[in-house]
Amino acid sequence: MSTSPTCILAYTSEDDRYHTLRMAAEETAKAAQARLILYDIDAAQLLAAPTPTEWSGEGAAEQYPDLLDPTDLEAAGRHAIADQVSHARDEGIQAWGWLPSQKGANGLAEYAEQHGVDLIMLPAAMSEPGLMDRLRGATLDKAIEATQRPIAVVDEDGNVSYPWSGASSS
Repeated sequence: MSTSPTCILAYTSEDDRYHTLRMAAEETAKAAQARLILYDIDAAQLLAAPTPTEWSGEGAAEQYPDLLDPTDLEAAGRHAIADQVSHARDEGIQAWGWLPSQKGANGLAEYAEQHGVDLIMLPAAMSEPGLMDRLRGATLDKAIEATQRPIAVVDEDGNVSYPWSGASSS
């Protein structure tokens, strides 16, 4: 990447299966003094939203912003993600969590646009997705196409590559 990011969106999970990606994101955010948003890929479920919606009780949806601090994450029942955000904050990183209501590239792109994300860090496994991920649009190609933002791919060993650096490079 030719310039330092100011806002990084990185995959994470309840079981921390993306631990090396999260550590690479923390390292990148710390070096660039960038804001880090951890995208809890496990939050989006087929039939349930991770936080209250407009269909919940009056005022319930407003209790959960789309940038969640550790207290908000705890209140939403996402203890593991709260711990991950707290860890990043303990490292001096301005970190937040995001609990998406849907998986896939379109939701990722919309969120990235709303929050000024200028680097998205994804797991290498997205380059060879399974059937369900392909159907949901949770693939590396779809993320690149939908977001039009620089993408960093992190493999299981923590190696970072930049297969696409943004609209100006295409």
